[in-house]
Amino acid sequence: MSAGPPPYSRTKFAGDLLFTSGHIGRRTDGTLDEGIVEQTRQTLENLEASLVDVGLNRNDIVRATVYLSDMSLWSEMNIPYREFFDTQLPARSAVCVGLPAGILIEIDAVALRDTNESSAAL
Repeated sequence: MSAGPPPYSRTKFAGDLLFTSGHIGRRTDGTLDEGIVEQTRQTLENLEASLVDVGLNRNDIVRATVYLSDMSLWSEMNIPYREFFDTQLPARSAVCVGLPAGILIEIDAVALRDTNESSAAL
C-alpha cells in the first residue's frame, strides 16, 4: 500500500506572507549529494522552485531557518548560501538537529508577496 502524498503543503500563504515547508537537497531523480556545499546549493534551488511555482523568487525571502545535522558544517554551508542570496540576505536562524541519514541540511523560509514595502535591513 502506497503511503500517498506527504501530509503537508510545500507552501502556504497567510495574507501576503508565504511560509514554506522544509526543503532538502534531494534532486528530482531522488539522488542526494554527499557534501554540504552541494546539498546546500540543491536545497536552495529546490526552495526557489517552490517560490517560483507561486510567482515569487529568492529576493522575496525575508526569513530563513537552516537546520544542520552538525554545526561544524556552518562555515561551508555559508559559501553557497551567500552566493545564492548575494546582497539581499534574509534574516536567518540556524540550529543543529537530527536529520534522516545522509541529509546534512534542511531550510524553510518565509517570503513576502508584496515587495513594494521597504524590506531593507535595519
